[in-house]
Amino acid sequence: MAEARPTIGPGGPQANVTNSETSMPGQNPPTGAGVETLAPPIVGMGDAAPSLPMTAGVTAGVAAWQNNKRISALWSINQNRNSWVGVDGIGWKKLVNNSDSAIVALTMLASHAREKGSVVNYREESDGMIYEMYVW
Repeated sequence: MAEARPTIGPGGPQANVTNSETSMPGQNPPTGAGVETLAPPIVGMGDAAPSLPMTAGVTAGVAAWQNNKRISALWSINQNRNSWVGVDGIGWKKLVNNSDSAIVALTMLASHAREKGSVVNYREESDGMIYEMYVW
């Protein structure tokens, strides 16, 4: 039997997403003092994304650490494993949904960081989800 997929993203019904694992929410986190702005795109680069040279049957995954960030918003709904955080200067990021315990633990860490205004370091994989988080 196929597992039901969440169908709503942060921002309410007007921001419905068809596949919450790959689509980004339609609402930006709150703005305020200390919010970083993203650099404008490089002129002449177009929409082409860089790619790694691959051999047949090999896949590549890239993990990136984002350091000294702050959580400005939290969003979840009564669907299995559908929880998001708003990161200042980055936008909405989905918390990893590979297990119930992982998403609960990351949601608790993110809510603590949001409440206390703490600095957060997190690891994001190539699928755009947060897999690991340190709250200072």
